[in-house]
Amino acid sequence: MQLSPRARETRTEDQETAELSGQAPVPEERWYGGLVRLFGGKSASQKTADTSAANPNALLAFPSEGISRHESSSIADAATRPTQKTRTSATLATVVSPRLVRAALIISAVAVVAAIGVVALQRFPLLQVTPREPRPGNLTINTRPIDAEVLIDGARRGTTPLTLSLTPGTHTITVRSAGDERIVPLTIASGAEVSHYFEMKAAEPVVVVGRVSVVTDPPGARVSVDGKARGTSPITVTDLTPADHKVTVTSDTGSAERTITVTAGGTASVMFSLPKVSGPVGGWLAIAAPFDVEVREHDDVIGSGGTSKIMLAAGRHEITLLNTILGYQEARKIDVTAGKTMSIKVEPPKVNISVNARPWADVSLDGASLGQTPISNFLVAVGVHEMVFRHPQLGERRQSVTVTVKGPNRIAADLTK
Repeated sequence: MQLSPRARETRTEDQETAELSGQAPVPEERWYGGLVRLFGGKSASQKTADTSAANPNALLAFPSEGISRHESSSIADAATRPTQKTRTSATLATVVSPRLVRAALIISAVAVVAAIGVVALQRFPLLQVTPREPRPGNLTINTRPIDAEVLIDGARRGTTPLTLSLTPGTHTITVRSAGDERIVPLTIASGAEVSHYFEMKAAEPVVVVGRVSVVTDPPGARVSVDGKARGTSPITVTDLTPADHKVTVTSDTGSAERTITVTAGGTASVMFSLPKVSGPVGGWLAIAAPFDVEVREHDDVIGSGGTSKIMLAAGRHEITLLNTILGYQEARKIDVTAGKTMSIKVEPPKVNISVNARPWADVSLDGASLGQTPISNFLVAVGVHEMVFRHPQLGERRQSVTVTVKGPNRIAADLTK
């Protein structure tokens, strides 16, 4: 049931009259008074009472001093309306918003918690968290070949393979091996496991062989090193390992032996004096061959087959008989006796030849008949030969032919020209 404006105004005046006459406060007055007491505040009525108690002269107590600006406006309204009474602080509580009360409670609770936290930090400083120190990282270095020198930030730390503990941060790795050097920057994190592998250059091969020069008086003695024959003196024996070697020389008059130290890349020299015999100490070599041959010993030309005799030192010799034009080459081992002549005979090898003529012909070689052309695969000794072609009507033709070892040996003649 709605009231008329006049009835509502009469009810408001009655409520204010009741408040002023000391009637019981409404529920809103009770919870507002409790909130004020909780935070240590005082209501307007309490302030008035306190003022009255402090000032014994009641005439000097002005209730309007405890009323807020909103209440002043209400008093101004009351002045305009004679029937409206002055509102007290209890009436003001009825117009306070519940949302403002809740916000005040929340702000107060947050302030209390913050104050408790500040006091706890002051009384218990050990509860503050201290930062952890960074953990070192591990670095593993491997190389091929191994035993390479490792430096970290310029300080030597060992040889590979190597595992190190490093502080986190930036470092410089230096790896050295046989003149090869690698420099690598490194950034390692706390607790990290880092591995590096380096393929280093191989060391230059060192000289591992030496030589020994052997000279005898008289020359021509047989030389052996560590029991292995190496030729006749004078001779230089190569490809010997750096070590002590036993050199032995032997001749018809005796032998001698010494131990020689050979160094890498060096040449050791040794000379032997052997007993001499009266008479000649060398001999001669005679060669019989159907063609000229060149005589070589250890790649040195010592004579030719056209010479009546070739003088050699007494002893064993390894010679090579050679004719480059014919492609002939043969190795021989001979023993020359002092004061004597060693004779050897060259048997030329035989190869196939083929002969033809136009229109045809009877063929003879060095006076021996070969038959009538065409002739194929006829065995003939290598060398220079005279060949004759004969035809009853076309006559006779002679020519010199050279038969070689490698061939092919094809001979032809045109008797029509």
